[in-house]
Amino acid sequence: MKRLLIVIPMVAGLLFLAWFSIRLAGNRIYQVDECQNIYVAHLLNTGQAKTSFTAITLFIMPLMWLTRHAVASADMFIHARFFSLELFWLNIVLLTLATGEKLFSRRGLIALVGAATLAPLWDYGFEIRHDTLFLSGMLLMWCVLRVRPEGLQSYFIAGAMAVVLEFVAFKAFVYVIPISFVFLLYPPPGHKGTRAKLLAAWVIGAAVAFLLVRVGYGVTGVWDVYLQGFRNISKAAGGSGRFLPWSTLGRLPYQTPLLLALAISGLVAVAGELWRCRKAAITWDSNLPEAFLLLVALGALIINPVPYPYNLLHLVPYAYLLAWRYGDSLLKAMADRPVVCPAVVSILIFAHLVPFSSATLRHSNYSNYHQENLMRMAENMTDADKDPVYDGVGLVPARHSIHYQWFLHGLNIRSFLNGQEMPVRGMLAANPAAVIIPNYRTDWLPEEDHAYIKEKYVPLEDDFWVLGQILPSGVGTFEIIHPGRYQITAVEDSNIADTYPPPKSLKESILPGAKLPPLGATLDGAPFDGGPTELKAGVHHIECGAGVRVAVVWLGPHLDRIPRMGPADHRWLFVNWY
Repeated sequence: MKRLLIVIPMVAGLLFLAWFSIRLAGNRIYQVDECQNIYVAHLLNTGQAKTSFTAITLFIMPLMWLTRHAVASADMFIHARFFSLELFWLNIVLLTLATGEKLFSRRGLIALVGAATLAPLWDYGFEIRHDTLFLSGMLLMWCVLRVRPEGLQSYFIAGAMAVVLEFVAFKAFVYVIPISFVFLLYPPPGHKGTRAKLLAAWVIGAAVAFLLVRVGYGVTGVWDVYLQGFRNISKAAGGSGRFLPWSTLGRLPYQTPLLLALAISGLVAVAGELWRCRKAAITWDSNLPEAFLLLVALGALIINPVPYPYNLLHLVPYAYLLAWRYGDSLLKAMADRPVVCPAVVSILIFAHLVPFSSATLRHSNYSNYHQENLMRMAENMTDADKDPVYDGVGLVPARHSIHYQWFLHGLNIRSFLNGQEMPVRGMLAANPAAVIIPNYRTDWLPEEDHAYIKEKYVPLEDDFWVLGQILPSGVGTFEIIHPGRYQITAVEDSNIADTYPPPKSLKESILPGAKLPPLGATLDGAPFDGGPTELKAGVHHIECGAGVRVAVVWLGPHLDRIPRMGPADHRWLFVNWY
């Protein structure tokens, strides 16, 4: 009965967490890095690999397979999110195994619950980013080298993973090199074989992995693109701004206070043991290996020029490994005290589960509903082959962008500001986007770019602009820079933002059913009553009654009238660091 009283609540909690993770994976707001990865995967699927400014990592390959048949952008995101959700739970299981506990034991279940309630993993662990796959490889390396030693087999796998991870994330060498060096120089006693044999197994594994990866990139025709992407990222990173990791580390005290306390205590205990015992403390039977792994991850975060919070994915799991082993030794030291059990339960609830719940439930307040609505609207107003969409992020992967340098990032924005790259206004002039979706990334652009957009585009809402102009009263000449279907009406009938009262409900935001009133005008000398019309690129002339202001607005191939989209704020289309 005692075991059931412990096991049943934990199993029920895990089932609830599984359900909640599925809900969040489907509904939570998308981040800009997720958009980038999906966009690059779609570029590869459509034979546009050479237009990918960003790196083509191994993480992109499964995304290509998952999204290859999807036509709508929202479907691509959903498929990729649930793939990342599978990696999320795989990492939780691998983290449990890395503690050294048997998964289907009572202690293993406790370790599993602890791993599944690490708040930073819920912040970034099922986002569509390469860091999730990178974490899987790191935990697998630790399991085969430290937890499940199998000699030559383990070192073969570790060597293979050391190479594979370099193609998953460029920063992998910061983690892989010191860990590989220690395990090659001081193999744990459980591994059978001499250092020379273990080194040979590691080298063979690394060589086989590189050969397979190289052949895979060659067969798909993206090896040169990968190298170019690597050079671009390296060049951009070298000229990017830096910031310190304190804001990232500052999330831990209120998200994982118990983990932080145990991990720091574990590091202090290891340091004290080294001070007292010197060489005798350097042993695989101590907590020194976990402390070393945590310090490697912390060092990688500190030297990272842009230590964004998602890098906690490469710190918190290793802190958990040290905290688990150190906490276990504390419990064993206090096992004969009857007050231990209720005290431990209380500490777990108020120092771990309550902060976890508070940090994780907040994700329910940030939905991707509006983002998916913009995806669908952009697709309804564009042709997949003819009409570009620009947002500097890649929110609408089903539509191509305006230029090779389609992506805006902290690593490359300086090249736009200092003139090293073609300005966005030049890109738009050469290859006009039918739809622009402003967001905080496009806010980084210089005033000249914003001025060009305001001259050539009109807002249907604050974060959705289309080609168009509002002409002076009576007579007007306007230029069409991108041919296609346009809606020409009086301004008050155009449904441009701020030309009508804000909708009171969702029903008022959809396409109105009423017909457009007649305009009674002439277009290029021919009678014209208003409404949708096909316009060629060039200058056009319209005349209508005195006092009537005319709006020319991009309509696209599928709609018959511009919808009322309602109020929005482009600064909140993506919400980072919340």
